[in-house]
Amino acid sequence: MGGHTRTSYTSEMASLTLTDVEKIYPGGAHAVRGCALEIADGEFLVLVGPSGCGKSTLLRMIAGLEDITSGTISIGDRVVNAVQPKDRDIAMVFQNYALYPHKTARANLEFALKLRKIPRAERQERITEAARQLGIEELLDRRPGQMSGGQQQRVALGRALVRNPAVFLFDEPLSNLDAKLRHRTRGELKELHRRVATTSVYVTHDQEEAMTLGDRVVVMKDGLIQQVGPPLEVYRRPANLFVATFIGAPAMNLFEGAIDGSGTTFEGPGGISIPLDETAVQNAAGRSVTLGVRPQHLEPTANGVELTVRICEPLGDETDVMLDGPGGTDFTARLKLDAVPAAGSTMTLGPKPGTLHLFDSESGERLG
Repeated sequence: MGGHTRTSYTSEMASLTLTDVEKIYPGGAHAVRGCALEIADGEFLVLVGPSGCGKSTLLRMIAGLEDITSGTISIGDRVVNAVQPKDRDIAMVFQNYALYPHKTARANLEFALKLRKIPRAERQERITEAARQLGIEELLDRRPGQMSGGQQQRVALGRALVRNPAVFLFDEPLSNLDAKLRHRTRGELKELHRRVATTSVYVTHDQEEAMTLGDRVVVMKDGLIQQVGPPLEVYRRPANLFVATFIGAPAMNLFEGAIDGSGTTFEGPGGISIPLDETAVQNAAGRSVTLGVRPQHLEPTANGVELTVRICEPLGDETDVMLDGPGGTDFTARLKLDAVPAAGSTMTLGPKPGTLHLFDSESGERLG
């Protein structure tokens, strides 16, 4: 992919193709439904969604740890449905690190290479290079019990890296880390992928993690893919109401209403009236819709909606303000303010031009 620089550390080129992949468990639970994905060589793809959406099941099917009910999975030009996990040329990094507690970091990194009968000199060369890449040289003679969680996670990454796999699979690898370490390790992961450019599939329930790491993100719900695209495209043009509310924090404000007879104004609860400008949908006059606006896209304006401040959450340079609107509506705005407004005070807010989202009230699909 553009901007990636391959090192001698990477395997042969390997795309990953999923064609109509299904997973139905005994008893009828339908975990994955008709999943079709083309993952380019060197791409970092993130599967994101709430618990139970099928993302981890899909990852485990790619790894060969779960049988496929129907469909095909191909790594490069090879269909791997019936190929054992050890023969798929993949390396997996787990949430719980899965290090051998009685082995040093060096021995943990070396173990899989010994099983593959890699010559000793090459084993040491790979370990040295992985340790340099991840900054864990000083940890090589320590056992996992002598390391912090972040250090153990780096060793787990190193164990995957030394194998030179065709595909990296990550199963929520940062979820056991505290917020500060998680943020730092996320940056290190991104930099590592930039250097080694190995095809990677990463599972997370954290939409911020998905947005910052992925070349593309796959948003899933109830075993179905809801949207696939670059992070900013998914954020700016969510395909449906689920994606709109799942991606982005704080969550998008949503209001039920209709487009007026002229097709240029949204009319909502409590007499709310919002001009649609360039977001208007052609031939949609009188149509029932759900209007969405992100908290970051509300701003003080003389022609907006008068709202009453309920709660403020100062974040430093910005403040999240929860407000009560007409007709019992709730608004959340993320604003740059010189002072935190008092509860009970009023503010008049409106959307920035071109930032509104419209969805069909029945199907939830995006309009326009």
